[in-house]
Amino acid sequence: MDYQAMVEEKFGKPLKEIMYEICVENKLEKWEGSELLEITIKTFTNWRSKFRFGPMQIQADRADTTRKETIEKYKDELKEINLERPFKHEGDTSLKAFKEITERILELEKYRKTIQEAGSISEITNMLKIGYLESTLKSINLFENGELYDQYKFELQYLKDNES
Repeated sequence: MDYQAMVEEKFGKPLKEIMYEICVENKLEKWEGSELLEITIKTFTNWRSKFRFGPMQIQADRADTTRKETIEKYKDELKEINLERPFKHEGDTSLKAFKEITERILELEKYRKTIQEAGSISEITNMLKIGYLESTLKSINLFENGELYDQYKFELQYLKDNES
C-alpha cells in the first residue's frame, strides 16, 4: 500500500489510470514500467494482473468482447429469420439455388455460434465455416455483378507487382 500511495502522489492520479497508461497506451514491459514507477517488478506485475492489463489478459478480454459483440450482431441479424422456412429453389441446380442454400447454411452457422460454448473447438470450426461461407457469397455476388473476372485479374496483377 505504501508503494501505491507513493506512485499515486507522484503521478497525481489513481493507480488504475497510471497502470492503464503504462500497460495499455504505452505498452511498456514489466521492467520498463517498474523502473518508471520506481517499484519492484513483482509489485508491478501484481498491479498489472490486478487490473487485467497484462498482455495476455488484454488479448483475452478483447477476444471475449469481440465474441460477445459478434454473437449480439448475429442474434440481431437472425431476429426476423425463420430457419425452417421453405426453400425457393430446392431441387434446382442453378447458381440461384446454390446461392440460396449457401445463405441458409450461413444463417444456420451464425445461429450455431449464438448457442455455442466459448472456447470450444467446434466454435473455432464454426467461425471458419462462417468465413468460408461469407467469402463464397461474396464471390457469387461479384460473379452475378460481372466483377469476379476483374477481381481475379486485379489480384493476379497485385501478386505479380509484389513478387521480388
